[in-house]
Amino acid sequence: MNNICKITAMLGLSLFSVAAFSQGKVKMSVYYNYASPMGSLKNDFISNGSAYGAGANVMYSINPKWAVGGSVSYQDFYQKYPRATYKLTDGSDISAVMSNSLQSTPIMAKTIFSPLGDKAAVVQPYLSAAAGVNMISYKQLLGEFSSGSGVSGRFIAQAGAGVKVPVGKNKSTGILLGATYNYSPYNNFGIKNINSLNYQAGVQFNLK
Repeated sequence: MNNICKITAMLGLSLFSVAAFSQGKVKMSVYYNYASPMGSLKNDFISNGSAYGAGANVMYSINPKWAVGGSVSYQDFYQKYPRATYKLTDGSDISAVMSNSLQSTPIMAKTIFSPLGDKAAVVQPYLSAAAGVNMISYKQLLGEFSSGSGVSGRFIAQAGAGVKVPVGKNKSTGILLGATYNYSPYNNFGIKNINSLNYQAGVQFNLK
């Protein structure tokens, strides 16, 4: 875990060092994110989709087709279940409304491949891949009482695809539409993974 954090921090420092000396080759994108829980997260903890998410990428263009950089995002999952009887760890029962919440903050190194480069005037498709550390915070309430909570870091990998639509006078700004799949093993609090299918809309612009 410590090694993953150190590597992520080093990549972030390297990225912003490049950004400082490479005007015109560094782009930033900010986006809204809607997440649908998948796998154990959906089956064992929260089945509701989350409309409370956002993220940002800073990417350095190696050439017209390839870019590397970093990504950080945040997603807030929440679900309240109807009143029912639950068994506590001491063997007693409690009748209560159960509320589950989970916050996911992935910090990743990322690469983007644009097969058409910057030659496509109208629509530029892209593929992306990323990996890093996912900071996870969860809490479960039975009525007003907490039955469990915690904060931990886990590995996360991401694959995605989408399109960029250049806009503006010099086509230096782009509208982004895409989707990603997050895979993050967890194995804690009865949850085996924090996987999600994400839908994104945002804007990309040059850093100068």
